This record gives sequence, C-alpha cells and structure tokens, in this order.
Amino acid sequence: MVWFNVGLIVGGISFGVWLAFKEILGNMVAGIMILYTKEFKLGDIVEINADQVYFGRIEEITIRYTIIRTIELRQVVIPNTTLISVPIKTFSSEPLIKLMIPFRAHYDSDINLVLELIKNTVNSFDFVKEKDNTKTFLSDYLDSSIEFKAFISIDPNCGILPEMIKGYIYEKINDEFAKNNINIPYNMTTLTFETPEDKTFVEKKISV
Repeated sequence: MVWFNVGLIVGGISFGVWLAFKEILGNMVAGIMILYTKEFKLGDIVEINADQVYFGRIEEITIRYTIIRTIELRQVVIPNTTLISVPIKTFSSEPLIKLMIPFRAHYDSDINLVLELIKNTVNSFDFVKEKDNTKTFLSDYLDSSIEFKAFISIDPNCGILPEMIKGYIYEKINDEFAKNNINIPYNMTTLTFETPEDKTFVEKKISV
C-alpha cells in the first residue's frame, strides 16, 4: 500500500501551474503596456538597470519579452515585467543627448592647456553637435591626479553607441596628451610607517 495525500499533490501541482500562468500573464500585460505607451521602440538605444546593467539597441519587442543587442554583440532576452519595474535610460528618443566624460592628468600639468586640448579634441568629432556648448572644467583633486570633465552633445542616432564614443575620444586624447607632454598617472597609494621596523616587516611580507 502506498500512503500519500492526493489533495496535497494536486494542490502543489495547481500552485505551480498558477505561478507559471501568473508570470506569463504578467509579461503579457507588461508587453501590452510597452507596445501601447511606446516609451521606447525598435532600434532605440537603452540602458536597463535590472539584475545588472544592460546597454544596447532594442532588436525585438514581443508580447512576453524584449530582446536587446548589447555593445558586446550579445543578445539578451528580458521579460517585459522587468522592463516596467526597473529604471531605463533611452538614448535615441531625443534629438540630442548629453554625455559627461571624465579625464585625468598629472598634478604637474598646465591646467589651461589640458582644458583646451580636451575641448578641441572632443569637438573634432563629427558626432559631437552644438560644439559651442561643449563645456570642459576641472572637477576634482584626486589622490594621484587632477580630474577634468567634459559635457558634450551628441546625436543619439549617429549609429555609434555612447560607450564607443567615449573610447574614440579617449584614444585621441591620449595622443594629444602625449604630443604635449601631459602625463596620465597611475592610481597609487602612499604608505607611511611609524618606524623603520614596521616598513621592513611589510616589505618582507610583500616579497614573500
């Protein structure tokens, strides 16, 4: 004889089916909301802050899920219930968007020269619009470098992802800094010891 509670088993199966149906129904309702409100559409570049940050172009929107192609060319399928419950930045629904790009230079650098090089370099790219409104300024004194920032306007439909835009700018900035003998320091930490014995002890530990 096999002893089991038929009601408990049936109840467990019913609960599992209900959970699955609830998830499917939730995604469908969310999909209808997305398609109806049209807050974003196919081809839009978005940043989705879900379990991790997904940045890419929307390739497909269905009633249950949305597919984006990330900057690494990976295809990511995101349930629609996620899209209506997490922050989403859209980069191509506006004619222009602002980007903030940080730069660092050595403390010995000529600040005015650095600001001029940054502004001239970013404005040399065609994807930068309203060049007269490009802003560059000294933003902070860090432990091992001076931090500068540039605010630029770009065309979100230029076909280049913002992360790639930053990469292009950084490459050219490195060249311009090198031509003008402006160093970009490594991050570093200075250790101060109370006694020479403490210093010797730490050096021995590191060498091991």
